[in-house]
Amino acid sequence: MDLLIVPVPLFNENIAVEAYFFRNRKGNDLLDGTGTSLFDGAMLSLPLEMLNLVSMEALTMGKPIFVPITKYMLMSCLETQSHQPADKIIFLIDGSEIDDPGSYLGNIDRLRAFGYRFGIQKISDAEKMGSMLERCDFVFYDHRVFDHMSEVKTRITITHKYKHITGVYTHINNMELFRELQGRYKGMFEGHFYRTPLTKGKQDVSPLQVNLINLLNKVRDENFEFDEISDIIQKDPMLTVSLLRLVNSAYFALKEKVKTINQAVVMLGQTEIRKWITTAVARLLGADKPGEVTRLSLIRARFAEELSHKFGMEKESQSLFLMGLFSVLDAILDRPIDEALDMVHVSEDIRETLVDRTGKYSTVFQFILEYEAANWNVVSRLLILNDLETEDIYSAYINAMIWYNDIVSNDR
Repeated sequence: MDLLIVPVPLFNENIAVEAYFFRNRKGNDLLDGTGTSLFDGAMLSLPLEMLNLVSMEALTMGKPIFVPITKYMLMSCLETQSHQPADKIIFLIDGSEIDDPGSYLGNIDRLRAFGYRFGIQKISDAEKMGSMLERCDFVFYDHRVFDHMSEVKTRITITHKYKHITGVYTHINNMELFRELQGRYKGMFEGHFYRTPLTKGKQDVSPLQVNLINLLNKVRDENFEFDEISDIIQKDPMLTVSLLRLVNSAYFALKEKVKTINQAVVMLGQTEIRKWITTAVARLLGADKPGEVTRLSLIRARFAEELSHKFGMEKESQSLFLMGLFSVLDAILDRPIDEALDMVHVSEDIRETLVDRTGKYSTVFQFILEYEAANWNVVSRLLILNDLETEDIYSAYINAMIWYNDIVSNDR
């Protein structure tokens, strides 16, 4: 599909994911910063088309999704474009596009009758948009302009006059700011705050984390012993349950169930047990963190592995996987990234990339960061510079999300 897209998590005040919203762009058009002009998006919603092709579970873990729409899409029959449950779709209107709110009300009312909800962003005149706000369930507030007088006036007007509306506060990029807003506003919050390491004051690494890191380091030895790995796994109930579920899943279609860890380890073999331990340990290391931290870590890992073929680095695929996996290790272990990497004994190439943003993997890592941030102009330039196709990147990212969902499903 000729689409660049990334689902962004929205958290409640307890840092649990409430919903996602799509940042997207059609194709690789350097001229159109939004990818949603009349000639680029027209009346059809590519995100809705993508949702019809890829399961909601893989993309949003079953959570509702905000789908950005243009005023032209709003005038079309959006209900015929979506095959998803209406209560899972929230259409997100760009308020800066709306010149005459009254002309869209009939379409909004029709879609609401089907069960769809609406959000709106970029409002400059709350009074003018009153009739539309009455029909909206969410309003997005960009913290980058949070203290501008016009924004303050808009926010006060909406908060007092439209009490049914939930605020969505975006670009909250550190935990201190989140804590401040958390105490003042109810609603949803977006930004990097959830993956910011708590490095103020010494953070102790728990005994469980130490054991998991030791297991990870042992399995990366090319000549590790199965018995030694089995003994370590058996001491951790979560690892034991996860491994037995994996080998007894429909994927292996065994006639008799595997009942011991030794059997499971031998059956998987060195390559597969190394891969499983790497992903399982990453999940357990972040067990006391917001679930989205682990999700980000694993999706980055798989995305980087998929991109290895696009960047001509096929032989480095496993190293790129580890690079992505450990890219949020600072947030997981609550210590600076260089100290965190010391604990897992990464290669110098991975260290250079994650600490200094240099080295042989830095181009791939920079691409991943720009993609996640939806810096589409930068992504477009990198696509051109590296002779990459939009469809290849779309497939690589979607494959990473599907792979993560499969991992989670196996552990349920």
